[in-house]
Amino acid sequence: MRLSLLSPLAPFALAGAVFAQAPGVPAGQSHFNIVQADNGKTVGSADCSVATALGGYQITSHGDLKMPKFTYSFTNENRLDSQLNVVHEQLTGTVNGAQVTFHLGSDPSGRQFQVSIDASGKTTTNNFDRHQHTVLLPDLDSAAYTELVHFALEHPDTTWIVIPKQNGLLVPAQYTSQPDVHATFHGQPVDAHHASVIVSEQNGISVELYYTSEGALLEADLPEQNFYVIRDEFKLQSRPHYTPPRGSAPPANPQGQPNPQQQPPGQVQPQALL
Repeated sequence: MRLSLLSPLAPFALAGAVFAQAPGVPAGQSHFNIVQADNGKTVGSADCSVATALGGYQITSHGDLKMPKFTYSFTNENRLDSQLNVVHEQLTGTVNGAQVTFHLGSDPSGRQFQVSIDASGKTTTNNFDRHQHTVLLPDLDSAAYTELVHFALEHPDTTWIVIPKQNGLLVPAQYTSQPDVHATFHGQPVDAHHASVIVSEQNGISVELYYTSEGALLEADLPEQNFYVIRDEFKLQSRPHYTPPRGSAPPANPQGQPNPQQQPPGQVQPQALL
């Protein structure tokens, strides 16, 4: 499905304010392993490809997670303008064999997102305000974490997350800079930047980001979901102590599956696309 979108070449304003310039995204490809946090077992992989496009970027990512009682795969095609604003994005995911397509795109005015979800033979739609510094956040998606890294570098006052759950949930996000950490990358010692992203003000969950000064994603930790997404050849010397967001639920159980009695409303899990 194609939506009428703003030209990516045209500078646009939301509510009368012109978007500020965001850091550039390094072009290239990267590969990540998905690791269970509690036992260090690799249970999947993810890839991200960034290319410059007319007036912005084309970012494509995909991933696979295979566990004894749970399988999850996705492909995400994302077109951003030069200021990292979503022009259109299509996420196709399969959870335990059930396929869902989630499409997010600007309306002609540039002030609203139009959402279309195809699942179980039905199509539902939604729309909500289109804000600056908004990221669609599928589970275990290195492309989404790469976008989060660049907003962590930019330090905007207000940021937003779209969760591909139900009809699409728009929630605020809070970025907090943390002390740099010691690590190795391709066998060489490096100091990686660290930022915490709290998704939603109530019942929040955290994405712990590790990245370079140029905005290259090195690792994303998902403490509540019991997963690490780690770039090839990157290794933290010691992982910082994690403090759950206020009011959040306990971490998922050791198999990486959420305990239904522990999940707060709106928490992101690998089942979010259902």
